[in-house]
Amino acid sequence: MADNPSTQSPILSLAAIERAISKQRLDAYAAASDSDEIDRVARYIWNMALASALNPSLHTFEVTLRNAIYNASVKLVDTTGLRMPDVPCWLDAEPTLLYTKEKEDVEHAKSNLGSAPAGRTPGHLVGKLGLGFWVQLTARVYNELRADGPRLWPKGLPEVFPFKWPPGSKKNVPDHHDREMIYNRLHEVRELRNRAAHHEPLWDRDVERRHARMLEVLGWMNRKVTAAVRAFDPFPAVFQAGPAAYREHAERLLKLPGPQGGGAVSQGT
Repeated sequence: MADNPSTQSPILSLAAIERAISKQRLDAYAAASDSDEIDRVARYIWNMALASALNPSLHTFEVTLRNAIYNASVKLVDTTGLRMPDVPCWLDAEPTLLYTKEKEDVEHAKSNLGSAPAGRTPGHLVGKLGLGFWVQLTARVYNELRADGPRLWPKGLPEVFPFKWPPGSKKNVPDHHDREMIYNRLHEVRELRNRAAHHEPLWDRDVERRHARMLEVLGWMNRKVTAAVRAFDPFPAVFQAGPAAYREHAERLLKLPGPQGGGAVSQGT
């Protein structure tokens, strides 16, 4: 039989929460409109829910981006004169076409592939390279002007983003400014993903707009996948619910409800 809410004890005290996550961290979730200490705890819980709700769209974006860039690069990169003694793709070629940091990323990814030949394939390597690698691969140093690089951009943009720049279009041809725009947009997604992954505040960082802009770029790559994400994306509902929807959770953690639903925040240990 369920407990009567009026007899439930707090699960945690405010002091215990502050010891666990720090008072400074919790204070970052306070707002001038808060009615009591419970509101900032509710906002903290809401922020955790936002991070969780971003996972489906972030996951889809990252996987779609890395496959789109790699598949385009296979068509564009001239491998004449390159050796590939380990993983048979240009990312692991000798001499390398990558700058130092990206080459280090490849070596680190390779260290996680295992020694079995079946696992040392281009697909496995691509899957081990993080979002930061693919974002950096759209940086200026990888454009067509660097003779000793893969020379990807801007000619590769229609391959990666066909719904922004339709391949073969003579009226909508990307240039170097477009490559810079893409780099900045991808960096924005990376920052959003890192904030969510590192448990940082999202609620006060224009997260709704950033989520919408991420889906816009995803739509430039694959409209059907974007439509599928929109159909099942939990983020809009969680964002629209706001911290008020998590007030009850915070009360259950901290508050002993009184006869009329009132009560005080437990400050003890």
